[in-house]
Amino acid sequence: MFRLLGRRMISSGRARGFLVEFSREWPENARRIYLVGNFTSWFPGFKRLAKKGGRGFTVLELFPGVYGYGFVVDNDFTNILDPENPDTILLPNVMTLEENAFKGSRLELKPPVDPRDYVVHDENDEVFLHRHLDHYVFRLRTGVKVLKSILVVNNEEYDASVVYETGFEKVFEHNVPVEKPGKAITYYFRLEAPGEEFSYGFNGVGERVQPIQVYTGDIKGFDKPAWYMGAVYYHIFVDSFYNADRSNDPPVKVPDTAPRSHGYLGGDLKGVTEKLDHVVSLGAEAIYLTPIFPAGSYHRYDVKDYLGVDPYLGSIEDFEELVRKAEEKGIKIVLDITLHHMGVCHQFFRDALTRREKSDYWDWFIFLEKPSQDFLSQAVKLIEECNYQGLRNLIFRAGYRRPFYEAFYTVWAMPRINHENPETLKYFIHVAESWIGRGVRGFRIDVAHGVMDTWMQAFYRAVKKNSKDVVIIGEVCDHPFLYRDYMDSYMNYWLRYILLGTLVKGDLSPREMVAKIGEILASHPVYQATMLYNLLGSHDTPRIIELVKKDKTLLKLLINLLNILPGSLAIYYGDEVGLEGGNDPDNRRLMKWDRREWDEEVLTTYLEAVETRRKHTAVRYGFTRTWLCNDKVLVVERWLQGDKVTGLFNLTGEEADVSDCVGKLFREASSNNHVEMKSLRGHDFVIIAHNR
Repeated sequence: MFRLLGRRMISSGRARGFLVEFSREWPENARRIYLVGNFTSWFPGFKRLAKKGGRGFTVLELFPGVYGYGFVVDNDFTNILDPENPDTILLPNVMTLEENAFKGSRLELKPPVDPRDYVVHDENDEVFLHRHLDHYVFRLRTGVKVLKSILVVNNEEYDASVVYETGFEKVFEHNVPVEKPGKAITYYFRLEAPGEEFSYGFNGVGERVQPIQVYTGDIKGFDKPAWYMGAVYYHIFVDSFYNADRSNDPPVKVPDTAPRSHGYLGGDLKGVTEKLDHVVSLGAEAIYLTPIFPAGSYHRYDVKDYLGVDPYLGSIEDFEELVRKAEEKGIKIVLDITLHHMGVCHQFFRDALTRREKSDYWDWFIFLEKPSQDFLSQAVKLIEECNYQGLRNLIFRAGYRRPFYEAFYTVWAMPRINHENPETLKYFIHVAESWIGRGVRGFRIDVAHGVMDTWMQAFYRAVKKNSKDVVIIGEVCDHPFLYRDYMDSYMNYWLRYILLGTLVKGDLSPREMVAKIGEILASHPVYQATMLYNLLGSHDTPRIIELVKKDKTLLKLLINLLNILPGSLAIYYGDEVGLEGGNDPDNRRLMKWDRREWDEEVLTTYLEAVETRRKHTAVRYGFTRTWLCNDKVLVVERWLQGDKVTGLFNLTGEEADVSDCVGKLFREASSNNHVEMKSLRGHDFVIIAHNR
């Protein structure tokens, strides 16, 4: 069940979001219960229920919205519904774009009707107050009835630069130049609602309020850009990229045919090094490599050794050579690392199975039951050989249908790490520091949504303490807003769902699209929004060329829309040349290196998009306003200092009148070029550069 405990208090008279207590009856003999929902990507691990008496409890702060949730007991995914909540909800699979894929228990949180009862600003939370380059950003969340917000800073008034409307709320954003306030800032907000005006300050809402006071030195943020703000990433699935060294090939490889099969194709680290000029030609500034560690599979998410390189990919020396040559060309290396689980063939897991409670690694994992010694002896022998097929046969002969330990879903080959054991945190901090010492400048955290919240936060802070220029990118596959404090960035599958759900699937209306984009922007500091890893495809999704059914007009719109929205632009290897492929593993086909097989039209689209990003700091680092014109055309405005770029995107397949949109834009700003435009064809777009 869920129960509203009230609002989280900031100071006397001020409150934030809703404190929601989730609980359920503790089943007999159950060991662990996790809260899951669209806010955890439906994945267990982020929040565990604490047992009190015969029930389990946990508490989350949530803002207004509709949520789906459930409980996973001892890695059993067969029925996650809350047995005490009869209301259910069907929600999409954000990764596959399938509507009504997840059935959860329903929770709806609405702000109070009276606009005075829901006004939120927390000066200690960077979402509400932060520095972005040459501006301080102040935000205020309200109910939808509030019409206007005026920020009064040191007796000077500022209108809202942006107003986000998310369906349940409005978020007013005020931008104040850093040279204005001095060392100390005193401020409050004046609000207008139908038939009334009131103010909001340190003690909350009133006719006259005490101002909030902060010192500018305490305001968090960035006074100059980090390299991973608005960067261009090139995502390489190493086994499928290029085989430059036949001497390290796996003994058995799968054929290079379509559809691709699970198994090795033979790509290696020397292959990445040899093709660096291609990456440079795309304008990429960082390469995100899928795992390179020794493992039992070709995808290598079942790690055997976190400190080594899989011999089928090369050697440590090959990796260091790649880092060195990439750095010479201005490219940084980001490594994929699994902190949620490791491979069943890892020596730590093998030792735990062999020595059981006597092992130093027994508590590194979460064993749900104890199999017979005979079974374990046979299993350990197969694990020593990393014989997956033999292990699979043994498991099913013994009658198991799911692992006797917590795992990645119910995958036997990937036992989950026990993040409540502090030794695991120490070890993985050491692993990160070791690779940073070899020149790595970032980590993509696999299954970050399934890592315990306090562990993930401690890992993030430890890495950033000594390596501020190292980026931490989490895999988050659904509603991402609980994870902001645990990583710099995340794979923005949520934005991908919004774009494709509107333009490819037709499941979202243009208005819903604009509201959901606004929700993303309003839920992150401006600087963090520029760090988000924005993507159309990855090693876990079908190729974008397949999803748009080879519609180049629609593909061009998607690439350019993704490029102009805040965030870093990610290109999955081969997408730039029109590489085809369906679901995993077909989305991991061998890269085409014969230019005659490339789609030059798609390549040109990517090159032009990256060039726009290179030429305009507004696209890379700028502030953002999005709005819908004539219910059909999405307008995206980006600006920073003297640079402004605007995109108009026809979200429909029909011709759209844009004369009103263009007229509104050019009443407010002049353009480098005289633009006369009355309409856009279906799924067409235009990018306009202005002078401010």
